[in-house]
Amino acid sequence: MFDDETTAFLMSGCALIIGTVRADGEPHAGRGWGLDVVVDAGDRAEVRLLLDADDLTTIELAAADGAMAITAANVRTLRSVQMKGRSLGLAAPAAGDDERARRYVDQFFTDIEDTDGTSPELLAAFEPSGFVACNVEIVERYDQTPGPGAGAPIPAEP
Repeated sequence: MFDDETTAFLMSGCALIIGTVRADGEPHAGRGWGLDVVVDAGDRAEVRLLLDADDLTTIELAAADGAMAITAANVRTLRSVQMKGRSLGLAAPAAGDDERARRYVDQFFTDIEDTDGTSPELLAAFEPSGFVACNVEIVERYDQTPGPGAGAPIPAEP
């Protein structure tokens, strides 16, 4: 489903916006703090996503195996991909989660500082105090890069 370039992009420090929805249709937006592609076989993909431990609504909806949309955007280039699927539930902590989150935060904050001039002290206040992992099965992908192709489906890689 993902070529090597897209996998590298998704696992970089790109901005990760998470959309979830309650059973009654009420939407909720949160932020991801690291993503790893863990299964990529034909038209099936699964990612491990690190959520803000203080975002109780996103965690609640992820634990309930709810629908989830993940938008990944490169801060420097605005290249964006949206993935839609379903949470497979919360995942047990893994040995590399803290290191993964640290690499993500460092790259994401460096990109913001370099492009927007935001001070490291201001960005540090934005960093979560902890992370919760969930796995998400990806079933749809869309190009969300600004321009005439925005919103176009991305076919699965052969």
